[in-house]
Amino acid sequence: MSQQVKGTGIIPVISYIKAHQGERGWARVLSRLPDEIRQILDRRILPITWYPHEAISLLYAAVSDEFGGGDPKYCWIVGKDSADYGLNLIYKLFLSFGSPQLFGSKGPEMWKTYYQPSTLEVLLNEKGALIVAIHGMTTTPAHVYSIAGWMERAGELTGGRNINIRVSVDASGMRYDIAYQ
Repeated sequence: MSQQVKGTGIIPVISYIKAHQGERGWARVLSRLPDEIRQILDRRILPITWYPHEAISLLYAAVSDEFGGGDPKYCWIVGKDSADYGLNLIYKLFLSFGSPQLFGSKGPEMWKTYYQPSTLEVLLNEKGALIVAIHGMTTTPAHVYSIAGWMERAGELTGGRNINIRVSVDASGMRYDIAYQ
């Protein structure tokens, strides 16, 4: 199976771009994408439909290039905004886990609702610290940082404060070392 992302992962990115950069900004992002990806994203994205992972990966790269001067860390803020969409509208149930620690325990389950066939593994989950590894996903640096932003906002929404995330990528996948109060 090739890598896929659910529409719920794409919709908030498009919404963020349109809200902060307008339709012209969205058109500029689309112009940076390969034709096959542009054709996917220029149609109505459905929340429950699975799309090729390249759509989200290349979308974040185009956003980083267009609005962040090529700095992939720009997408951290886009990821935070995406968490607001996903967790306040679509997956509100997950916020009922009233602490970052309890929320973190549901990470693998939640991951499967956004991405397949990659996996999220919780390596450490204790009060004040969470270490997460993502395996089986090849993506752009901009997307890697957007995931960190999403995690930071999820931590805030479940009561975490002073959240610090260290991101690393190697041959085994992505790793997010998260400290919080």
